[in-house]
Amino acid sequence: MKAKWLEDTVEYSGRELRPHWCFEKTGIIGDVIVGFIGGCKVEGDDLVDLADRRDGKTVRGERMLHFICEIFGIPLIGVVFAQRLLCSIAKDSINQSIGRNLVVRKGDDLFVGDGKLSVSIATVSPVSGLIHLGLNIETRGVPVKASCLEDLGIDATSLGIDVMSRFCEEVDDCMMATKKVRPVI
Repeated sequence: MKAKWLEDTVEYSGRELRPHWCFEKTGIIGDVIVGFIGGCKVEGDDLVDLADRRDGKTVRGERMLHFICEIFGIPLIGVVFAQRLLCSIAKDSINQSIGRNLVVRKGDDLFVGDGKLSVSIATVSPVSGLIHLGLNIETRGVPVKASCLEDLGIDATSLGIDVMSRFCEEVDDCMMATKKVRPVI
């Protein structure tokens, strides 16, 4: 697994969650996680979550830390497990940075108290599994009770690079684990 931090601001609309977007942005072929900062506005047909789409919800935030991950050769359940792993790593990294266990994970969402810190979705394309995780840097424009990295005193760029590094190490370690076992009959 490779990681790439994008220095340019990228506005996330949901259309970025597609096969080979990471390759288009980075030139990296294969399994990759890309991190960047930018706004977020996902609505209508760009919503992957069918319940949110049915209910007419919009995912928004003025400034977020985003991760888009693409993993090839993985079924939907594997992508959901990878999404939960990414969320757990983000939670651990934040809690270690602030020196206390303030951030909690509930499924694929992160919270500080009753303030939602994250948005996340996992899906599959015909060729790959795709994950988006967005963390609020600030709460402006977020349509729900929210928490944010600024209130925790967290630098988004440093956090992004740390989370991507930890995620790559974990995925690579998991892949190695699949190569050192024999099947049982």
